[in-house]
Amino acid sequence: MLPEINTILYATDLSENSPHAARYAVYLAQKTGAKIHVLHVAERLPADALDTLEDYLDKDGNREQFLATRLENSKKLLKKRFDNFWDSMDENERSLKKHVASMHVVESTAAESIVELANKTGADLIVMGTHQKGRLQAFLGSISRRVLSMSKVPILVVPIGNS
Repeated sequence: MLPEINTILYATDLSENSPHAARYAVYLAQKTGAKIHVLHVAERLPADALDTLEDYLDKDGNREQFLATRLENSKKLLKKRFDNFWDSMDENERSLKKHVASMHVVESTAAESIVELANKTGADLIVMGTHQKGRLQAFLGSISRRVLSMSKVPILVVPIGNS
């Protein structure tokens, strides 16, 4: 029996190139009738950055406010990127927005959060993008590798495209 795809987890880094991978998630949802859960993980700040925040912000009790604002800004950016994504689609393709069941932004470690949400939502497929060049290649490549090693769910890793 062939596998069914009823639920897709699309993990995004919110980069300018992330819509290319989103197109694959939406296309597959269109073809299979699957729902899409969108996830962006705001990586936790390193310990030295948190120490700096504590030194400068906790004096006025603003550290928690700064961290909450950081997460809220990520949520706004996710919404903005998806609004732009849908605006870039042909009018007849905009109806595919109905496949998006939820959008999540968490502050955590990327690979663990992706696998955790895939399990929680019962995802049948994880779609995520990756970079091909530059300094971030090792970082993003390492996230893809970690998700591959941790997940029991099939993963579609989409390289940066021209469209």
